[in-house]
Amino acid sequence: MDRGRLNSLWPLTLSVVVALPAGGAAQVSATAASSRHDTPATVLKTALRSVTASQARYRQANGAFAADLNQLDVRPDPTVRVEILAAGAVGWQAKAVHSAQLGRSCVIFVGKLDGVDAPRTDADREMAGEEGVPLCDRMR
Repeated sequence: MDRGRLNSLWPLTLSVVVALPAGGAAQVSATAASSRHDTPATVLKTALRSVTASQARYRQANGAFAADLNQLDVRPDPTVRVEILAAGAVGWQAKAVHSAQLGRSCVIFVGKLDGVDAPRTDADREMAGEEGVPLCDRMR
């Protein structure tokens, strides 16, 4: 094929690439590949952020936060264990542990619970300080 013919096809080729759907196979496989390389801390923080969003929906529907993960529409990664530590009408706390980082955790809280301090991580014993922001132990 001569160069003039190739140049005439270039805009057509470009428009086909641009027209690919956003959720195309290339994007899905890139997402799957990146999730295989996420650190345990990233996986734990993602799980706790999912719990935060689900707790907000639960409270809107029920007037209080869920005291048990089974009440929420959250299914963490199989390598992650999430535990609701405390919950009530105005706040909740949770902890997440990754199977590859036993003895280390991430914690989160939303709102205040009477007589309950903010949660602490397992290894470093750091107390969560900012509402809605996961705090993690140093991971190996």
